[in-house]
Amino acid sequence: MGNNSTKRIVKIAISLIYFAVVVVIRSGLQLFGRSPAGRLVVLYYHGVPAEFRLNFKRQMDAVQRSASVLPAFYRGSLPLGKKHVAITFDDALDSIIENALPELACRGFHATVFVPVGWIGRRPRWQADGDDLGPDDVVMSLDQLRQLNPSLVSLGAHTISHPLLSKLDAKRLREEIEGSRNQLSEMSGRNIRSFSFPYGDYDASCLEACKAAGYETVFSIVPEAVDTASYEILRGRTSVNPCDGPIEFFLKFNGAYAWAAQLAPLGRQLRTMFVKSDRSKGKRSKQWRAMIL
Repeated sequence: MGNNSTKRIVKIAISLIYFAVVVVIRSGLQLFGRSPAGRLVVLYYHGVPAEFRLNFKRQMDAVQRSASVLPAFYRGSLPLGKKHVAITFDDALDSIIENALPELACRGFHATVFVPVGWIGRRPRWQADGDDLGPDDVVMSLDQLRQLNPSLVSLGAHTISHPLLSKLDAKRLREEIEGSRNQLSEMSGRNIRSFSFPYGDYDASCLEACKAAGYETVFSIVPEAVDTASYEILRGRTSVNPCDGPIEFFLKFNGAYAWAAQLAPLGRQLRTMFVKSDRSKGKRSKQWRAMIL
């Protein structure tokens, strides 16, 4: 069994235990007449290849049976006693047009697509940095983006060039964060209110730049449930793959991977160490992908 498979199984096992503990705690609170506060679990995908469309359909069936789907930027109180899920896609890969959005549309599910505007209509080239990209993945064209139904699909910015933001100087950081919002707004004719960090890489300066750029919600890849009644700009998300099995996906959309949020600061430090080390050798490693995030 490969190292990645072992880590995946370990994560599932820990999440099962975490989920069981949460169920017991929630049941205990309800016995004493106290209802736990509602939380929003924001999921994020990248592409959905044709060979995984059926599995993606099954995942959306599972969500439809037991949860309500809200926009990722939703703010306000949540009804008690029901799960709440948001669905997002990073990189705006065109495979989601054919294989994901039709499945969402027939259920009336809202989605947010985060667009790296400098790569619109082009084949991504950041796979050297470790992203899981298929051989046929292409970022949507401008026409494809404009044709997305605005009542079901919101657009968010995902920088211009898809860099590691925490490594940029102040001028370049502003260009990537504020510039991507301005460009995407002009191209699409939409008000761009949301932003997601490439690779989940950010620091305090990145957050401040997002606030200065006027974003209302900013998304990391820390798998923590969202308090939608809070005015906090930063929101966590849980990574989902269209090939995830039923148990793994159930745990993810039920927020059972939230335990990993406690390890997020360590994960960011490790990624930074690997990037610095590999740059000194003239290359970037894929090793950080094996970390907890």
